[in-house]
Amino acid sequence: MLFNPIAAASLLAVLGTLLTDVLAQDAEGWYNAHPAMARINRVNQDTHQIVDEFGRTRFFHGTNVVMKEPPWHRPLEWVPGVSSFGKQDVQNLHDLGLNIVRLGHSWAGAEPVRGLYNQTFLDILKKQTKMAEDHGLYVLVDVHQDCLSRQFCGHGVPDWFVQEDWIPSSSMYPFPLKLAPFPVDENGFPSPQSLCDTIDWSLSYTSVAVGNAFGRLYNNYDGVGDAFAMYWKKLASLYAGTANVVGYNLLNEPWVGDTWADPTLLVPGVADHKVLEGLWNRATKQIRIIDNDTLIWFEGATLDILSGFNNVPLRDGSKSVQSFHYYSPPQLGSISTTLNNRHKDNERLKTAGVLTELTFWMGDEKQMQGLTDAMAATDANMVSWIGWAYENLYNGTSGHPYPELAKHYSRAYPAAVAGTPTSFSFSESSATFKLQFTSDPSIDAPTEIILPPSTFPNGYTVQVSPDGSVLQYTLDKRTLALFTSTNVKNATKISVTISCK
Repeated sequence: MLFNPIAAASLLAVLGTLLTDVLAQDAEGWYNAHPAMARINRVNQDTHQIVDEFGRTRFFHGTNVVMKEPPWHRPLEWVPGVSSFGKQDVQNLHDLGLNIVRLGHSWAGAEPVRGLYNQTFLDILKKQTKMAEDHGLYVLVDVHQDCLSRQFCGHGVPDWFVQEDWIPSSSMYPFPLKLAPFPVDENGFPSPQSLCDTIDWSLSYTSVAVGNAFGRLYNNYDGVGDAFAMYWKKLASLYAGTANVVGYNLLNEPWVGDTWADPTLLVPGVADHKVLEGLWNRATKQIRIIDNDTLIWFEGATLDILSGFNNVPLRDGSKSVQSFHYYSPPQLGSISTTLNNRHKDNERLKTAGVLTELTFWMGDEKQMQGLTDAMAATDANMVSWIGWAYENLYNGTSGHPYPELAKHYSRAYPAAVAGTPTSFSFSESSATFKLQFTSDPSIDAPTEIILPPSTFPNGYTVQVSPDGSVLQYTLDKRTLALFTSTNVKNATKISVTISCK
């Protein structure tokens, strides 16, 4: 029988097509068998990374959505130039390649009367969380505050929280930033409201009134610490078992406490173990009555250089995530310094860490270069990030995202790694993504890489080493799935390079 090279080539082509179809069907079959978003409920305490129910290492890129005034939630209807959070907004975020939203759940909006919850408010937040899930976005449930109360030109706690007789009339807000306290209306709010513009809000934390109120929260005066914990129990009852909720962020940027009564709280690290640990444990105990699975995200005092916690909430690093921010000031040094310091904390506390706020708005050339550096640094340290904030992304006149911000949001990154990642990076100039990881043959779920269409408008090419170690499957217009080949029986170092066509 004579060898016919043309016939042989045709046969190989047919077999190759059939093999590809079979493998693709296997990939499709896996997703059909797992239609829901993977649950995020554990920290690998050896790698200090978040893992999902399939054992994959998870990474997040996202934005903050917080409303700092009544009605305490972003409107559901999208209009260009109006900061909303509805179907169009979650579609925008999906198209940018993001996979998480830190969604503010104001205590002020939820419990306007002590002991009585505003179910309408909570239902709106639950609806927004579901919309995010429908577009493949995880949600970090965040109780947000800045300067704690409207009585202090801030927001966060309900109006009933702060009582007029807590401090002498001569020391009312904003003393000593101004020697004469602000006049107030019948609700105790500065009147006129424009007085708040005469004070740098960040300096308000040094006022007698703000320090006193935080001290009472931490010391559970009149049960306000218990009320805070019960609010978290309420939120847990709302979200327990919700597939796309990655965690409960207990309180945004907690102040160190009543420094006028205890100046040692200003020493970096002291407040973490002296006052914050108690409140975090108090809230976590109430959460765990309802929900034993969702991760607890906890923050240290904003001024801390190194974390001063003796332990994570309820001493369970496998169920905790350190939530931290980077702004300069108050953080000292470069973002790389902060990331390195937080990694040391994670090693000591045996937990994971996520950068839940960083500068993500238009600024001068130095600031924009800082954002570029931040993106490179988070990649280099394999740290997830959530930028501040969604309302800064869109031009108020055109309703379109600022290109300078969109290019940073629309980065390629590994959302899920079926093994242990050793490095990843993305070059904005060449639109080239690189990932190295050690596969885990026990994980049948795929590695998933987010490749935003706006960043790869003409598609992309994929190079993998060793050859044949993964099966490629395009899940949707932004997600490339890589299933580790069944031929890979042992842990194997795999390298992936993806380039823009």
